[in-house]
Amino acid sequence: MNESLWRDIRQSGYLHRPLPLYGDRSLEQEQARETILHAAALFPTAIEEASVAGLIWEHRGAGTLSATSEGLPLLGSPTVMPAWPIGAPADGDYTNFGNAWIAASLERANWESFNRMTLELRPDFQGVPNAYVMIQFRNEGAIPIPDLYEREGVHGVNLRNQEWNTIHLNIQELPRDAITEIAIGYMINGKERATGDTMELRLRSITLEQVPVSSVSKGWLPSAGTIIYSQSGYSLHGTKTAFASELAAAAFHLKRDGEEEIAYSGDIRMIETALGSFALLDFTPFKQEGRYYLQAGDVRTESFTIGAASSVWHASLWKALNFVFCERCGYPVPGIHGACHADITASHEGSMISFNGGWHDAGDVSQQLIQSAEVTAALFEMAEQVKAQDEDLYLRLLEEGEWGIDFLLKTRFGDGYRATSAGMTRWTDGRIGGMDDAVARVHNQAYENFYCAGIQADISRKLPNAALSTRLLEAAKEDFDFALEEYGKHGFGQKPTFWEHTYQTSESLYMATASWAATMLYNTTKEERYAKHAASFIAYVQRSQELDGILLDDGTAMRGFLYRNPDKRVVQHFNHQAREHLYMQALVAIHQSQPEHTEADSWLASIQAYGEYVKKLAAYTAPYPMLASGLYHIDEHLDSRSFNLQHLLIDEQALADYSLQLQAGVRLNASFYLRRFPVWFSFRGNNAILLSAGKAASAAGAYLNDQELLDIAEGQLRWIVGCNPFGQSLMHGEGYRYAQQYSVLSGEMTGELPVGVQTFGNEDEPYWPQFNNATYKEVWTGNAGKWLSLAADLYAVDARR
Repeated sequence: MNESLWRDIRQSGYLHRPLPLYGDRSLEQEQARETILHAAALFPTAIEEASVAGLIWEHRGAGTLSATSEGLPLLGSPTVMPAWPIGAPADGDYTNFGNAWIAASLERANWESFNRMTLELRPDFQGVPNAYVMIQFRNEGAIPIPDLYEREGVHGVNLRNQEWNTIHLNIQELPRDAITEIAIGYMINGKERATGDTMELRLRSITLEQVPVSSVSKGWLPSAGTIIYSQSGYSLHGTKTAFASELAAAAFHLKRDGEEEIAYSGDIRMIETALGSFALLDFTPFKQEGRYYLQAGDVRTESFTIGAASSVWHASLWKALNFVFCERCGYPVPGIHGACHADITASHEGSMISFNGGWHDAGDVSQQLIQSAEVTAALFEMAEQVKAQDEDLYLRLLEEGEWGIDFLLKTRFGDGYRATSAGMTRWTDGRIGGMDDAVARVHNQAYENFYCAGIQADISRKLPNAALSTRLLEAAKEDFDFALEEYGKHGFGQKPTFWEHTYQTSESLYMATASWAATMLYNTTKEERYAKHAASFIAYVQRSQELDGILLDDGTAMRGFLYRNPDKRVVQHFNHQAREHLYMQALVAIHQSQPEHTEADSWLASIQAYGEYVKKLAAYTAPYPMLASGLYHIDEHLDSRSFNLQHLLIDEQALADYSLQLQAGVRLNASFYLRRFPVWFSFRGNNAILLSAGKAASAAGAYLNDQELLDIAEGQLRWIVGCNPFGQSLMHGEGYRYAQQYSVLSGEMTGELPVGVQTFGNEDEPYWPQFNNATYKEVWTGNAGKWLSLAADLYAVDARR
């Protein structure tokens, strides 16, 4: 880790203030340097000339439209409205105070000769934590925009407040053959303590431009002459490859950073894959620690690290932790927000709490107990691995983890009921009794109690604070018993709650979670009843696993994957929330804790079969390290209960689109297809899915001492930090060419991770436009937790070497 980052960490008080943003390596800085080949002013500098360009602005939504003294459009509104927007839930759940827009109509304008738009905007948002502005397009040509789910054609940008901003937007992939409208506006997201009363937005210019195409945003093939590589680096003992769509050179050189000295040379080998032809640079045999860069002819990469996990990924841990800290709820995060959401309340049996604490779920600052619980577990998991090598990080992880423990305990009512989630998507004034308050959901759900019991028991063994450890273990035992009682009454029949992050949980995942929780309690208490429960629950999981194998058209078989339940009609998938790792964590934990059990050999066989499956999946996306989503049966969508649990906010069109999405994948046999990306609809983005699958691979790989599985696990991190077709790191501030993300209320944060790469329509290839919108670009705190958890396994394996 370089001295510059260490200096920033120390100056932040070891992350008691946010790390600075590293804009010099961002996509936006790269865009500012692009050469303009041709330009056309869409909107001139004076509003009275607007009709010349065919743009006449009209007002929509909240607020008012007027003109400045210079004749520029001026959109203004209060920061809080007296009522929720028309159509919003009466209780204000997942609701802000509406949007303010200006819009201009066009006569089916064809913009296909332009690939970039540049705008000048000035926000004057009094005391608003983040000046977030939206730019929206309507196309009525071959591909209508916005799409069915209103995700496409909307770009959000975080602006510097009270100054003019120049925004460059790549519109290469925007359907733009018949543009009929452009609109610009902002969300009215409420007031916190420092927020003023008004918001104003000025527009100065809009220009259509043609610039040299320097990047791609859809498909598997990267830009010509661009080397795709892991921008953080490579493990000393793992696979080390980079690749390009084409390179003029016949050989490549690995050179030491800052020098021309060649450390390793190799031939560039062309490979043919199902995704296309690639020029492969393989330097796996090289095993010397240090900072290096790759060069092939005139093409070279930026520098990266080769070394142990603690060298390659250590900087990203600090950055991910910074993101988690910046998302604290109920705590004044300097430069972002004050002590927030004290007026989000949860009530039960005459008792009321403020449901703030833990960490905001995502860019909408909503709160989910389970997401905060998972992040808490990951913080302690990572702390265990850095304890001996970085005391500063160890102590800071403990501190952040204890903030999570406080939330876990705070939200328990002590009788099985817990405060579980609240949809805010707004700042609130902190005064209980106002119309901006929100009410948290309160439930006695067996699944949540099983999961929290396991997390609490596991953390209790890692806490240096003996008193807190004892209390956590007591809570874990109580919660496990509450869960058993409710499960005994309802089985799987307890109705899941919409918007909860556990809504999509299948029966087999439920049992894996319960088994893992029982083993965590057994490991801590050594009480045999927990061991028996663990074995009983895991048997259901094994009955839901494909161990015989399905015969494929090519004569091979596929086995080891999971179904949602033992009837084996619907394969277990994840398309938004993702907890695939719990299957392997449960199986590894029970085999490790009960090695003499009569079923121990079958548990080990299940782990091995899953490992076989993961290795077969990896082949479908080579040379990229991204794991394919998995198998889909052609009739899964006919199981309406399962389908509606898996996919939120869909209509009947999704049933037809399901089949179309399968056909865009890989046919395996008459009944099964393989998708590289999930079947999904409104909610898209696969980082959580990849990190969870990577964690499953690392858990199995570490336990089986299987380097191939560990390589696959680490590959999910490499995909995120640049080993993707776009050559972009998806972690802001780590690697290179990272872009702004959908962090509406808090603004950009170093270390933030989005929901992830999506697909366009029903296709099965990566799609990552600059357009910044939910859900794919929304920053997601849970992904930082998964990043830490996966990295913890890599650290542990290195420690054993």
